Amino acid sequence: MFGYSPSSVTCLPYDLPDAPLLEPSAEAARCMVFVPSGIMVVIGKGSDPALELNKDTILADGIPVLRRGTGGCAVVLTRDMMAVSFSISSDTQLKSSEYFRLFNETVIRALKAQGISGLHHAGTSDIALENRKIAGTAIYRNRNLIFYHAIINVAGNTDLIERYLSIPPRLPAYREGRRHSDFVTSLQAAGYQIRLAEFQKDVEREFAATLRHIALLLSRVSVK
Repeated sequence: MFGYSPSSVTCLPYDLPDAPLLEPSAEAARCMVFVPSGIMVVIGKGSDPALELNKDTILADGIPVLRRGTGGCAVVLTRDMMAVSFSISSDTQLKSSEYFRLFNETVIRALKAQGISGLHHAGTSDIALENRKIAGTAIYRNRNLIFYHAIINVAGNTDLIERYLSIPPRLPAYREGRRHSDFVTSLQAAGYQIRLAEFQKDVEREFAATLRHIALLLSRVSVK
């Protein structure tokens, strides 16, 4: 377990439903959609809690902090959000930037199937609705595995993000220095709703299409 002094935040091991997707499996590809069980903060593998977290409010509210194995900065999870996770077992791989693009486009297509427009890949790894962040993503990879997950803000307001997170030390250019409340939005705030069971099917269908595309790209690389 990651630990700090008693006056600081203690980071717990990552144990959310998609954690098994980080482990080796006989399945070549797996995907999952789930809703977080409650309010929590999840920080990246290399995140510094002192830089990214509002320690005093997290401790005062008794909010659990988990450290995930993927990169990226800290995020707040609530029941008003959804997580989409993909895992591919492969010893032949593309660049991380390509996986971010392909997997973000997978999520975007699934959201479009729900009638949501104006979505696009933004910055290094975000999904934006117009010019505001709607989802953050992160990747973990080793020689045999690529794991990706996205946190989609379905209906959460930004109050908790402001309360628990500092301004990240790394900002995408399209953020233009905006505070959390001016930068992050939700699907609900934009007038959209998600039908979870249908969205799960949409994700599975689009992930299968992405896997076929990845196989084609890898075959071209191997030919070269």
